[in-house]
Amino acid sequence: MRIPDGILRKVIIVLVTVVIGSILIIPSCSERLHEWNNADHIQKAYLSKGWSGLQYWKMVTVTEYADSGKWPRDLAALGDDGADPVFAFAAPDELVLEARVKPGVDKLESLAGKALVFRYEPRAQQWKCELGTPPLPVHVLPSNCENVVKALAESGAEAPLAETSAAMLRLIAMCCIVLVGLGVIVLLRHPVVGPVQRNPGRLVRTPVTLLPRIDSGLRMLRRRDDVLAAARVTMTDWEEAVRYSAAAAVDRAQTLALRVGARCTSSNGWTLPGEVFEWQFSAELPVTLERAQVWLPRRGVAGENLVRYLRQVQTGLDVLLVLSPELESEAALRAYCQDRANLCVLIDLETQTGLLLRTDPLRALIQSMAQQLRATRISPYQTRGGVSRPSSFFGREALLSRIIHREPGNYLVVGGRQLGKTSLMKAIERRLRDHPKLACLYISLRDHRLAPRLATQCGLPVDTSLDAVVAHLLRQHPGRRLLVMIDEADPFFRHDACHHYAELSALRAISEEGHCHFLLAGFWDLYAAAALDYQSPLRNFGEVITVGGLEPEACQELATVPLHLLNLHFADSGLIGRIIRASGYRANLVAILCQECLEGLQQGERVILEGHVDRAMRSQATLDALAGWGRLTHEDAASRLDRIIVYYVALNGSATLSQIVLLTGTQGADIDVDTLRRAFARLQLAFVLARQDDTYRFAVPLFQTQFEPAELPVYLAQELKGL
Repeated sequence: MRIPDGILRKVIIVLVTVVIGSILIIPSCSERLHEWNNADHIQKAYLSKGWSGLQYWKMVTVTEYADSGKWPRDLAALGDDGADPVFAFAAPDELVLEARVKPGVDKLESLAGKALVFRYEPRAQQWKCELGTPPLPVHVLPSNCENVVKALAESGAEAPLAETSAAMLRLIAMCCIVLVGLGVIVLLRHPVVGPVQRNPGRLVRTPVTLLPRIDSGLRMLRRRDDVLAAARVTMTDWEEAVRYSAAAAVDRAQTLALRVGARCTSSNGWTLPGEVFEWQFSAELPVTLERAQVWLPRRGVAGENLVRYLRQVQTGLDVLLVLSPELESEAALRAYCQDRANLCVLIDLETQTGLLLRTDPLRALIQSMAQQLRATRISPYQTRGGVSRPSSFFGREALLSRIIHREPGNYLVVGGRQLGKTSLMKAIERRLRDHPKLACLYISLRDHRLAPRLATQCGLPVDTSLDAVVAHLLRQHPGRRLLVMIDEADPFFRHDACHHYAELSALRAISEEGHCHFLLAGFWDLYAAAALDYQSPLRNFGEVITVGGLEPEACQELATVPLHLLNLHFADSGLIGRIIRASGYRANLVAILCQECLEGLQQGERVILEGHVDRAMRSQATLDALAGWGRLTHEDAASRLDRIIVYYVALNGSATLSQIVLLTGTQGADIDVDTLRRAFARLQLAFVLARQDDTYRFAVPLFQTQFEPAELPVYLAQELKGL
């Protein structure tokens, strides 16, 4: 049976420590013990010289007591024949003789002043030995004092320790302390436990396979709680991370999926050694990644062989996350995954620890993917359609507050395409999702048929009337009012205007009942029906909210926060300001420009430079986002007038109403001022022009870049000729 490397290493350390301790300490202990034993014999030998004097005084005091009937208290009066070089004798009490070691006696310095007492029993005519104050050590007492040791043992009292034994115990304790100290030093200097002790922050950057060893070392030092607290790691997460390495593959995949908010299912049909799973990410994920394949290779397979298996598989367009099985295979896997063309991402052992212990595991996963994939593959910028991810929505707090923090009512959200109407409505839907008093329903129209679209979404027959659909929705949400948000409503308004606003009148009647309210979003047809058509039922139907540029602070966040998520940043803040100003604070343009900067990054680049910004502003994606202004309405004459105004502004930098009147008058065109006002209003609503006093300029400075200066006079002349 193979002994695990960790256990074998610990056994070797213990044996080496014992051997070294024996070599260094035990001879010294033996020598000292030998010295102390010799000292005991010397003390006994010197004390024996005084026991003869003791016998003399016993005899003298007993004789005096027998002759006079009184115990002699002054021994000096009896003569000095018993003078002793070791002991000083005295009779401190009746029938008591005390022997005290004299100070300054050679070899007996440690016993100076210590006494032994003998009490005389007249009836038995015997002397009884007792300990004095302070007492002589037991090991140097004369043989006729054995009764003292025996009495102490029978009484359960602890006899005074011999000096030699006490010293020996102290030496043994010292040896134990030295051995324990050596063990602590070994732990503190351990290449794994030591760095974590000195810097607890390294804990989340330690390979996950080392965590059980670190856990054992910290528990032995009783430092685990302190280190975890300093590293801001909870005990629950730590214990789960310690068990992780020994867990089955399915348990490891499920654990990590739970940490990053993904749903884990088994994925079959792979030829890879090990197990493969599929992670389905939620819509809350701040990057464009709906799912990923996750491979947990079998342990013990060489990294080069794992790479050979990877070269044979086809993942399609899915990202393949490779969870490193052991340190030995990481070098080969990392070299393969660094090629951004193969859509493979190595989740090494350190990153796995981060996913288990960090407070933001999703960020750790995204940054690991950003280092090994093209940034555009998992771009956090959403450049098409309404923003559905909460992490990609910035600003609009004032507009949201006007709708959400008031009593429910009707609203008309107007603005040009790609200005954020749909994103605003989806943000409203998210924030009202759990409202206790208001239910929210969002629909996007593809054509003019509102009632059939609502009925289909509610699971009702297509021919269900609008009143019946609303009644059904109210029954589904008892006790709650209803807010129906209708996006892309312009075809509906155009069609309804041709039919005397029959369905708009129904909407108004339903809203007046107070149980259901409507939020309608559109462009020119909605605005014209609400603000310019005095016969429209939308007149005073609800508050008109115009969607334009984003707040400057929100633009700053939109340009920097998603990049920070990928561990990317601009070279300086001036480039951020340049993007924001050039886009005219238009949210989708800021996102497109940042996305194009990501497209221009080469492998290994983490900083966006001025050249990246220049290329982004000239990119086709940016030009495409600025296009579409030439056909803002279905009326040909109105669209031609819009183009004349835009070409004039592009040629001259600005325009006024009177300048356009003069310009069109030179062609003999009879265009009334009201028609011109509608054209300027339409261009403002589309965020093509912005008004300052009586002068109109481009709302987006980048708009000018789509025109060649030499071609503008030709375009303008052609449109004027068409008038």
